[in-house]
Amino acid sequence: MNNSESLPELFPNLGKIIVATRVKTDQPDLKQIKKVIILLACSVGLMMTGFGIILPVFARRLGELGSGVEALGFMTMSFALAQLMAAPFMGSLADRFGRRPLIILSLISFTLANVGFLWAPTIKIFIIIRFFEGALSAGLFPAAMGVVADMVPEKDRGRWIGILMGSYSAGFIFGPAMGGALYDFYGFEAPFAVSAILGFLAFLSASFLVPETRSALIRKRERLENLRNPLEKPEIKISIISSLPRPKYIFFTLLFLNFISAFAFAFIEPQMIFYFYDDLGWSTTSFGFVVGTFGMAMVVSQLFLGRLSDRFGRKPIIFIGFILSLSFYFGLAITKVFAMALLFAFIAGIGDALKGPALGAFVLDITKKRHQSRIMGLKESSLALGGVVGPALVAVIGSRVKPQTIFIIAGIIVALGALLSIVVLKEPKKAQHKDDNTVRDLMEKREVAAQAGMRGVIIWAKTIKKKDKTSHGNP
Repeated sequence: MNNSESLPELFPNLGKIIVATRVKTDQPDLKQIKKVIILLACSVGLMMTGFGIILPVFARRLGELGSGVEALGFMTMSFALAQLMAAPFMGSLADRFGRRPLIILSLISFTLANVGFLWAPTIKIFIIIRFFEGALSAGLFPAAMGVVADMVPEKDRGRWIGILMGSYSAGFIFGPAMGGALYDFYGFEAPFAVSAILGFLAFLSASFLVPETRSALIRKRERLENLRNPLEKPEIKISIISSLPRPKYIFFTLLFLNFISAFAFAFIEPQMIFYFYDDLGWSTTSFGFVVGTFGMAMVVSQLFLGRLSDRFGRKPIIFIGFILSLSFYFGLAITKVFAMALLFAFIAGIGDALKGPALGAFVLDITKKRHQSRIMGLKESSLALGGVVGPALVAVIGSRVKPQTIFIIAGIIVALGALLSIVVLKEPKKAQHKDDNTVRDLMEKREVAAQAGMRGVIIWAKTIKKKDKTSHGNP
């Protein structure tokens, strides 16, 4: 301490009694929740638009390089395989080090991958780039869902998950149609270049506008609470098995339902693209409109219907979602009319919009708070596994069966998902609500006790101060 500085100058409040008039908590209000999730949704929406742009172009580009369904299937499989392996690890990193770094990593890796696609001279390089893109972007969904879990109570999660997933679906509205048009008019370079630009804008948006919702202080506080609780293991010693939600059969059923959702579309996608191009003679733009219609239905429905599982329960909404999704697979098997394909895509988009947020909210409902990104990583792995098995299976049997048979097989598997959802699933107990109420009641009691204690201290301090003045003053 400098000799010229006195204690009152360094600590102006030293020796004073300060009465607090209000308590500031770490819980965000509704305005903060809206701001953060909408900013995150905008960043993700930009990236997914870029992702959608290149979907119709891969098949054309691979055709130019001399390959067809098999190469497209393996490229899709490499992306999904990378996400399958990396998603749980990335989710654990989001729990331990925060959500924001994983979101930033995912967005910048997507941007660099699209730049790489521009210069990829062979199919092998395409597949390698696609693999690393899948691995490095695997943390986006677990981290984004972790942001929702950090800020939103259980009773409102379906609504906000629907908004976030709507931003994912937005890419399927503008992306494929834009990508098809860019390819038809400017060649394969234009879609990849525009996609890279959009990915970079998403990276900038998240870097400057999306805050960290799981700060170092929050993580430190959780570790201290775990150390005080003898029933909890230190975070570093917790295995994936011991962090799984209970009941486990419900959790594994949810994973399997996610697997089915991803598998069905991944199974038909390579065959569907070449079926549209070669058998039906549709243009790249026409394919973009079919996928875009599917995406439009998802976005609009998720924005307005995502909250239905909050109101009516997760189980019935998941079941209805699977039933509506059936229309796309069986519809493709029976129609060759473009307008009918658009209608089936629209109905299936509504189905995916219903079951996606409900499945995500269901998993969060039964997961402990400190493992939510890790468990969402496992959920993402189940989706990725479907993305691996689907293209691999169609690569094996695609040349042996008709496209309509592929579509019917996918429809039967989706019907199995609907049956499992209605027979096996049970609504999650609203334990989180009870916990929140219990914690709130406990905090209120502590606040009252603290206020009473502070009043006693203030009265005692005033009494001592008054006696001190009397003892040093005139009698």
